[in-house]
Amino acid sequence: MHLYEDLKRWTEKSPRKIFLVWRGEALSYSEAYSRVCAIAASLSPWQGEVLGLRFSDPPSQVLYFLGAMMAGAVPVLLHEYLKEEDIAALLRERPIGGLLSDTCFDGLKMQPAGELWQLTGKEMGADADFGVLTSGTSGLAKVLFRKEASWRDFFPVQNDIFHIDRHAVLYLSGSMAFTGNLNMLMAFLYAGGTIAGTEAVQPKTWMKDIGETQATHVYMIPSKLSALCRVRGEASSVTHILTGSQLMTKRILDALTRHFPMSRTILYYGASELSYVSYIEGKDILTHPSAVGRPFPGISIIIRNEEIYVDTPFAVEGAERPLTCHDMGRVDEEGMLYFLGRREDQYHIKGNHVSRQKVLSHLLMLPGVEEAEVIGEKQANGDDRLIAFLSGQVPAPDARLMSLLAEGLRAWEIPHRILCVASIPKTSTGKTDRKRLLAMAKAVSLG
Repeated sequence: MHLYEDLKRWTEKSPRKIFLVWRGEALSYSEAYSRVCAIAASLSPWQGEVLGLRFSDPPSQVLYFLGAMMAGAVPVLLHEYLKEEDIAALLRERPIGGLLSDTCFDGLKMQPAGELWQLTGKEMGADADFGVLTSGTSGLAKVLFRKEASWRDFFPVQNDIFHIDRHAVLYLSGSMAFTGNLNMLMAFLYAGGTIAGTEAVQPKTWMKDIGETQATHVYMIPSKLSALCRVRGEASSVTHILTGSQLMTKRILDALTRHFPMSRTILYYGASELSYVSYIEGKDILTHPSAVGRPFPGISIIIRNEEIYVDTPFAVEGAERPLTCHDMGRVDEEGMLYFLGRREDQYHIKGNHVSRQKVLSHLLMLPGVEEAEVIGEKQANGDDRLIAFLSGQVPAPDARLMSLLAEGLRAWEIPHRILCVASIPKTSTGKTDRKRLLAMAKAVSLG
């Protein structure tokens, strides 16, 4: 069965039920299915072709994604923040045959297609049902192709663990071009649930919407949850907080309990290439700071040369089994996976390998910490010396703080210096500005 057939299935069962609520505008299952059918008819010329879809609003992303699949095309949602030159590079260097967009890019010589714009490029098919883009943080984004079954066959597993059924209401924020958002939305569609959200980065709006839609599930990365927890409000309808991709903090977990008193938090580990790998719940997140839980049913984890290999039937097309994304980790005697970052994030101190990820995980669990970062200063003897930066309502680095760190870190893993800062500096792309951190550390030393 196809993903769009789930829309048809629930239209036949509950035509008036709300499928999507976005920025306060509701769309029933029957209305959504009618629009998808109309879109599919208009996209019939793209049958068999890989079609890039660039839309600014998430509802259009979802409807055109499903419509393109119904038309027999292979849709790939493009990130709406991509500039014209980025899109041109994707069309030139990646296996994308054409483009349909709600914005005209003059330099691409696009042609009008009703109220939209299109570009017919090279003929490009794929032995797949759809594609997803990587984030492109380390260069031009890549296209990962998938069969629908690689998601659909796993929905019963993830929906059981995440407690998703036809009564569930999901609230999320952001674009459907992000694989996690698209996958979660499709899982709720499979279950016949309701999806609500906004692309606006407005925590007050999120809290208001969560209450008005009586959301049962909130799906956001920890940095968005942190912003959400800074606004006033409480929603007892929320039963599950689903999150991943970033490290969790004790402050966020405590705040989630206050804002959503009936909820439990599930933190997962996964990748676009692999889908879901492992998960950890509730208090275990606090007691195992660098752990990312036990594997989902049907998933096997193998550690080779300290790297995490995953054996899964739900990976992207062409993936080897087992597959590694070159993340480092270990599995303890209880089967708990610990994520230790990338190999380049390993420090060398007194003959020991020290994981930046492990140190960072424990720093984030300190009371009052909102953000944390760790950098290494290379010493004359070749060793690294760790400097930690903490922001938030953090007490001065005293014996109590060091004692808390010593509960989970060995002596050589505890940072040599801990500096309290107003905020962690970021680059224009949102990454930690490590050069500025190093300059701040040197300024404190000179001061």
